Amino acid sequence: MPTLIIPLGLAFLMLSVGLETRLADFRALARARVGVVVGLLSQVVGLPLLAMVIARLFDLPVAHAVGLVLVAAAPGGVTANFVTLMAAGDVALCVTITVLGSLAAPLTVPLVVGFAFDLFAGDAVTLSLPLGPTIGAVFVTTVVPLSVGIALAERRPEMVAVLRPSLRRASFVVFVMIVVTAVAAQWSELVASWRVVGVADVVLNLAAMGASAALGRVVGVSVPGAVALSISAGLRNIALALTVAVTILGRPDIAVAATVHVFVMNATALALVAARRQRSGGGGAEGRDGSGGSAAG
Repeated sequence: MPTLIIPLGLAFLMLSVGLETRLADFRALARARVGVVVGLLSQVVGLPLLAMVIARLFDLPVAHAVGLVLVAAAPGGVTANFVTLMAAGDVALCVTITVLGSLAAPLTVPLVVGFAFDLFAGDAVTLSLPLGPTIGAVFVTTVVPLSVGIALAERRPEMVAVLRPSLRRASFVVFVMIVVTAVAAQWSELVASWRVVGVADVVLNLAAMGASAALGRVVGVSVPGAVALSISAGLRNIALALTVAVTILGRPDIAVAATVHVFVMNATALALVAARRQRSGGGGAEGRDGSGGSAAG
């Protein structure tokens, strides 16, 4: 059941994100590419390095150290785009980083995980991600529903404006269902593994979110852009990390860090959304009938 609920739910969330987004947001992003460059570099290079440092500091066992690096190497998750919308962040920036990071994952993830094995275990491990299924998943759960949503918003703005309140409520319910389903599916492993790798997971998540936002602000990215960078760094594609650990490597012990991260990343992301909504008076995802959605740095 989770294998059906989660992909369908992700596609619905991306449809909702598309309905709140305009092509103009991506055109503005093309003129201010610094946020994309910072986001991609920090996630492809910075997060894995951060995970390696944290694994050393906590003296994690080899399997958990490699697992923590695998979590950091995974691209941003699809839910990051919806959470960015809820937090009134730069949706176009988050979507761009998520899609580009996912398309690069068949190259970047094997390189990073192979290096982690060499660093922590002294082993030379070669792995590869299936290119077709990886890219296909990006298009089915992200690109296609997002494009449909944007097209409807551009061509039928009056209809979208009428449906928007109901769609927002439905989207939030779907998001909660995805989170609950994902956490419930891993709950027993999460509880059993928390003492071993839980604190390291929390430190990685908070450091990734904080550093990404701070770096964005330093290079001139707007506050909504910094929110997008923070959320996209915090919410990882755990499904891909679990696939690599369990299916490709055949190492369930390496999947422990990813299992714990399911709970950690969603808890911190929702805390950020709550803080943003409280600061803005409960506005959250204002969309086009409010303050105008996303803003590129």
